[in-house]
Amino acid sequence: MESNERPEAFEERHFTVRELASMWHLSREFVRQVVQHEPGVTEWVRQQPGRRRYRVLRVPQSVAERLYNRALGKAEDECHGLSGNSGHTIRTRRRHSLVDRRQASTQQEGRRD
Repeated sequence: MESNERPEAFEERHFTVRELASMWHLSREFVRQVVQHEPGVTEWVRQQPGRRRYRVLRVPQSVAERLYNRALGKAEDECHGLSGNSGHTIRTRRRHSLVDRRQASTQQEGRRD
């Protein structure tokens, strides 16, 4: 396989929703909502008449990396004031706490004057 080719589906690691939720410290329901309509996610559905529907989602590593990088990019844009008001806020814990500390120190300096 050449470096510019996309890996075959069976050659790539696939994550469950539970694994991604654990890695990203998010709820399974939130991860499920984020990944369910993402291109490349494999979905198996089993439904028997009169019974509930069972869905199994598997997320290839390349899709998980794309989603994570997209979220990091939005968080960085927000920290730099580049994002619009889309109604969604994505922050990383480390960057968010740094911003909070800067705001707190600025407010304290204002009180001293």
